[in-house]
Amino acid sequence: MTYLIRKATRNDIQCLEKLLNIYMQESFQRAWGGTAQRLEQHGFGHEVEMIVAEASEQEVVAFAAWVSSYDLHHCMKGGEVIDLYVCPSHRGHGVAMLLIARIAMAIQEHGGTYIKGQALDNPAAQRLYQRCARCFPGTECYVSGRAFRQLAELSGKRVREIVSHMPETAWNYEP
Repeated sequence: MTYLIRKATRNDIQCLEKLLNIYMQESFQRAWGGTAQRLEQHGFGHEVEMIVAEASEQEVVAFAAWVSSYDLHHCMKGGEVIDLYVCPSHRGHGVAMLLIARIAMAIQEHGGTYIKGQALDNPAAQRLYQRCARCFPGTECYVSGRAFRQLAELSGKRVREIVSHMPETAWNYEP
């Protein structure tokens, strides 16, 4: 299946509201605590960046949200994925990788050199991150250095190409 990865717009708010409610129930067994009005006020580059994945029938089936980040230990700009959700019927098709690669590209375009995120208690997400990231206790994972540049370069590619050209974990230690 082909997916279009694009920046979320105000026209996506209704879809995002629905997906956020499903995501919160599935992940945290509680309702989403936000509102469409606050999402519109804070999203779309104001406080948080959001991208979506559209299936071939123009249905939004996934989203990812990220914010700018800064590593004071190394004086580097980067970004942090704060939430990522793929509808169950579209899991296993590489949608999460498409979203992460697009975020890496956006971070790189803004001068960033790393991406970080958390895998929570999701075994599939943990396996994905462990393929190319440095993961630390507490589920925090980083992709940086050569691995980050490779990940950003994969943005816009087909899932098969992304999977076959995933950066190696060791590349995180290369400048």
